Amino acid sequence: MSLPQKVPNLRVVDRQRNPLRFSTTKSSQKGGLQAFSDRCRRRWRLLSGTALLSFLVMGGYVLWQPQMYEAYFRLLMEPVSEAQPPPTPNPRGGIAGTLPPESLPAPPPTPLPQVDVGSQILVLESDKILAPIAQKLQRQYPHLTTRVLAEHLEIRPVVSSATEQLLTQTKVLEVAYRDRQPEIVTAVLRAVAEAFVDYSQRDRQEQLNRTLEQLDKDINQHLTELEQLQQQLQASQPAGTSLQPSEQLRFLTEQYRKIHSLRQAARLKAVEAYGRFQGLQEQLKMTPAEALAAANLSTSPAYQQQLARIQELDQEIAKNLAIFREGTPVIQALEEQRRVLVEQLQAIASQVIGEQYQVDNPTALGFQGTVSQTLITNYITAWIEYENQRRYDAELAAPQAAVAQQLQQLSSQLPAIDRLENRIRTANLSLEMLNQARQAVQLQLAQNNFAWQVLTDLENPAVQPTFPRLLLLVVGAIASLLLGVLAIYLADAAANTFVSPAQVEDTLGLPLLGTIPKATPQTNLRLERVVKGNSGLWQVTQVLPSVGEWVKFQETFHHLVANLQAVGLGHSLAVISALPADGRTTIALNLALAAAGTGQRVLLIDGDLRRPQIHRYLGLTNEQGLADWLVQRRYWYSVAQARQGLAILTAGELRQQPMRFLSQDTLKQFMAHLKNYFDLVIVDTPPLANFADAKLWSGLVDQTLVVVNLQAPQQPVRLALADYSLGNAGALGVVVNLGLR
Repeated sequence: MSLPQKVPNLRVVDRQRNPLRFSTTKSSQKGGLQAFSDRCRRRWRLLSGTALLSFLVMGGYVLWQPQMYEAYFRLLMEPVSEAQPPPTPNPRGGIAGTLPPESLPAPPPTPLPQVDVGSQILVLESDKILAPIAQKLQRQYPHLTTRVLAEHLEIRPVVSSATEQLLTQTKVLEVAYRDRQPEIVTAVLRAVAEAFVDYSQRDRQEQLNRTLEQLDKDINQHLTELEQLQQQLQASQPAGTSLQPSEQLRFLTEQYRKIHSLRQAARLKAVEAYGRFQGLQEQLKMTPAEALAAANLSTSPAYQQQLARIQELDQEIAKNLAIFREGTPVIQALEEQRRVLVEQLQAIASQVIGEQYQVDNPTALGFQGTVSQTLITNYITAWIEYENQRRYDAELAAPQAAVAQQLQQLSSQLPAIDRLENRIRTANLSLEMLNQARQAVQLQLAQNNFAWQVLTDLENPAVQPTFPRLLLLVVGAIASLLLGVLAIYLADAAANTFVSPAQVEDTLGLPLLGTIPKATPQTNLRLERVVKGNSGLWQVTQVLPSVGEWVKFQETFHHLVANLQAVGLGHSLAVISALPADGRTTIALNLALAAAGTGQRVLLIDGDLRRPQIHRYLGLTNEQGLADWLVQRRYWYSVAQARQGLAILTAGELRQQPMRFLSQDTLKQFMAHLKNYFDLVIVDTPPLANFADAKLWSGLVDQTLVVVNLQAPQQPVRLALADYSLGNAGALGVVVNLGLR
């Protein structure tokens, strides 16, 4: 038969390059609008019934309910004026006068009467305010009780969109009332406006009086606190001084710094003098006492004259030593004379030095030259300067310690004094602000302008329906339609079975190759054995004419063959399904008949070795079949005797475990042997949910074809096919059975 020019919903796939896999997630082959239209067409009765019923209920409720009318007026609770910042008094003297402005405490807010919008609305909606209004209106409208007014009256704050004002900061309220009669709405609004204005005048005056009393209490309390703080400040002032604590702190700090500078200068000079002293001491090799002794001897005339005589005698001894030897009477007389002069020199040195300076050899100190005398003078000067600076530094230590002690005592008292002064300054500021607030409250009491203002004309209020009935009917129609759509989605979500072939295609992710309509199966075939005996191989010799709905049923399989060939049908095909009773055997038989009708040699094998069905469907014997062929192999030659058309191989009687047969290499060799004699081999397999036989058959054939019963539950089908797709070649596509068993 000729193939159609265009096969819908098909995908041509190269099996060797990209085998198909099952997908148990819904694909996005169809757009959202097309899927929605499919749902509506499939469940149009549910959609129309739900929408119509909902619209009738909503419309009846709208028409049955009486029309409500509403009006409102706006109320200004306070005059609109810009808030004036309170003046900040200048601090008066003391430490506060030296503080920067940012260190001053912030003045307390003016305790003027403020509007709390939320609380004010609660008060206006209370029975205390509404009860007198209800009593006044009941003279004309007896049904207007306090409860009715509270239910139909609504008070809400109004904020302008042009400002960033909060709801709690607004001064305008909107008062609305709803009722079935417009004249009642007008009468209630007038009575409410009058009562609210009267209430505002009374409440405002009472509030201002209470505020004035509270201000007086606060002022007296601040005066008492200020007096106590002044007494504490006077008690904490240091005794015996007229200076303020801060001025006294600055004076003592400056005095301590001066004494410290003098001590630092004295220590520096002492270090410099001591450095010179050490340098001269290294040169002279004498102590300060010896240096003073040498200086005194150098200024004594008697010591110098005696020293000159000894030097002259030393010269004479030196001349005689050049003439005479040592020990001669002349030399001895001169040496004796020198010894006497030296003793006299020592006596003179002892008289000059006295007991003040203890030296070991005072005679040797007199033998100093001019340079030595200059060094001795500098040496003594450095030593004297060092001693003087050291004594001066020691004398300044006691005054500095006394000033430091005074500073420590004053510093420990300053925090308490500062706190007292800050509290005094804060109390003064608060007292001044309280006095200003009291003056403002007294001014408001004197003006006697407390009433709220009605901003809306209540002579002709705009009374309008709350919701027009036409608008409500339109909204009800839209809501009914949405409920119908929701009912469709809920019905699809609650459905246990598949609802359409398109849903099967989207769920499995496989192309839809055909749909098998509902029909009563007919056995309109004539068969005969291919080989004499009982080999289990049968040949279809004649296909009887079909009548009625069976003609349309067979034409469906011709289209299925065309679609299979369009997507690339191979030499062997296994027909698989998830559950029993999916119509798998009937579809495999009729598919084989349709393929044989195209002129091919087709072999249909009953691969269900557990519960074979083909022989029962055709009324054949099942004494011999596939199981016997796999064991004995002596019937393989008979496949060559099959004529053009359809041959059928039954399952045969099972003697061993089916998995053992299907796992042997003999079956692979048998399937390879069949390719030499048949153009197409179709295998009917057991259901995937119960047995694993179909998984083994999928490894022995080129392709598989999935059969799904539209009445089958979704979850088992998805689980079975998902498990099948874990390690097997994919399927050509899916065939949906609309009800055939």
